[in-house]
Amino acid sequence: MRIGASIILLDGYCFQSYQWKFFRPLGSLQNILKFLDLYDVDEICITRPIKQNDSESSLCNDLQLIRSLLSNSPISFGGGLRNPTTLKLLHNLPVERLHFSSAFINHDVNIIKQAANLFGKQAIVATLPIKIIDDNLFVYNGGSNSFQPLSEDMLNFIAEHADEAMIVDVMNEGIGESFNFKILDLVKLPKNQLIISGGIGPNVIKTASNKGIASCLIENRVLHHENYIKSEL
Repeated sequence: MRIGASIILLDGYCFQSYQWKFFRPLGSLQNILKFLDLYDVDEICITRPIKQNDSESSLCNDLQLIRSLLSNSPISFGGGLRNPTTLKLLHNLPVERLHFSSAFINHDVNIIKQAANLFGKQAIVATLPIKIIDDNLFVYNGGSNSFQPLSEDMLNFIAEHADEAMIVDVMNEGIGESFNFKILDLVKLPKNQLIISGGIGPNVIKTASNKGIASCLIENRVLHHENYIKSEL
């Protein structure tokens, strides 16, 4: 099982988020990656938390920062990739995989297929920020800045076009040992194609590993718990 770290990047600054809405400053992206390289994490996911409107200048500035990074760890990137034009800005980016959220939620087959043609299907990850309301799954759509029901059609579209799906438990994001496994019972996707994030701790890692219910676990708290990843690898 892969173990990874999640970093929020916004206008050149890095943050940790809590329950999908609170932020804590972390420092420069290069220093964060240097720190994580010490622990040999399997993947570092850099996400721009874009809600509704985004600017090309902001995206270009963040991409330029990523383009200059030095890291031994595989890097994935997502946030603000909502139309084919943005794909042209990813040239020479030192990332192995791309995360799409709104594109999968809105069934935007055009951008997903273009991204797969450019980078390969193995590079495409569907990111689903999820919470449970009355035993039903709701997914956050950054384009509308709102949660909407996670439909079977969405899941079928993801199964067809994504290599993996990252399930983010938004209610437990940033809180240790609290991932809601009921989400995985309701998400009808192959377990070996799932990445889970939010509320991850040593006990959650052990449960997920023993039950084989995910291929990767990604957490955003590692920078404040220096032995957290090291003790599990």
